[in-house]
Amino acid sequence: MSQVGSVMRPPVWKRMLSVRAAFRAALVVLLLLVGGIVALIGERLLGSPSPVNETRVTTFTDWRVICPPFNPAQPNCALTLDVLRETGGILLTVSMLDPAPNSPLSITVPHGVALDAGMGFSVGTDPMRVRPFETCNNTGCIALVTVDADTLRSLSTNMGGQVVVAVAGNTSPVTIPFSLNGFADGYAELQRAKARRTSFFGFLNR
Repeated sequence: MSQVGSVMRPPVWKRMLSVRAAFRAALVVLLLLVGGIVALIGERLLGSPSPVNETRVTTFTDWRVICPPFNPAQPNCALTLDVLRETGGILLTVSMLDPAPNSPLSITVPHGVALDAGMGFSVGTDPMRVRPFETCNNTGCIALVTVDADTLRSLSTNMGGQVVVAVAGNTSPVTIPFSLNGFADGYAELQRAKARRTSFFGFLNR
């Protein structure tokens, strides 16, 4: 009978102590992690007012990402561009709430456009697309453009686009150019904002 195994192998009681020590160490690490998460949650929920209760605006050249206080009913941030009139006020608003494929780009123009004619939309040298007006509200009249893969590529790689509308009393259509400077970076931020707000621990950074 070999004596080597009995000499080299630790006694059972030593092995049990080693397992218990490893278990205690893992338990301490777990408690520290849980304690840190609870502290962060408590700081957010019980501490002084923090950015979770504020609207956050991040600017990307001509575009901006607006993240309102989180609301489960309306959890999305918005990627937005406003084109201003020379005399003041907003002439055109282009916005996106969801960066998912085939989501709509919302385009709002002032009241007074000829609704039956619809709205023309183009980016760079792409062909003009005519979209119907969906509705009008206190802000203006709204048309939607589906942002498929090709449209997203055009929005991200061109410097500008244009919206064309017919106005009652005008014999010629009105063209409203808009900038795409900053759209690609703003779109990437909109994707990150959506991921933060929909992740398991996202509410800590909303």
